[in-house]
Amino acid sequence: MKKILVVEDDEVERELVRLTLEREGYRVVTAEDGARGFELAMSERPDLIVTDVSMPEADGVQLVRSVRAAPEIAPTPILVTTGFGTGNATYTLTQGADAYEPKPLDPDALRETVRRLLG
Repeated sequence: MKKILVVEDDEVERELVRLTLEREGYRVVTAEDGARGFELAMSERPDLIVTDVSMPEADGVQLVRSVRAAPEIAPTPILVTTGFGTGNATYTLTQGADAYEPKPLDPDALRETVRRLLG
């Protein structure tokens, strides 16, 4: 079973993503900010990370940079989500994220992107 780390500061959004992915048969681990997300990425070694861009403590850009700088988890695919438009998403992609989904999230698009990133 593939494991996905969901990093999202908004509890409702985090639960929506968790439930959507669990219904697809994935094991989901969650974190409420980028700092905790990085800790969990290091300890849980997920197959995919789904992260919001704008969060307290450490944002999604910082999380992407931290993951890419850690050899143990650097190859992990990262999907970023944001409600702040394509500018934020494009910047995060240049920092090492693999894909982007706009908010509000479309569950079908989320499932399709996750499937694609997991191969």
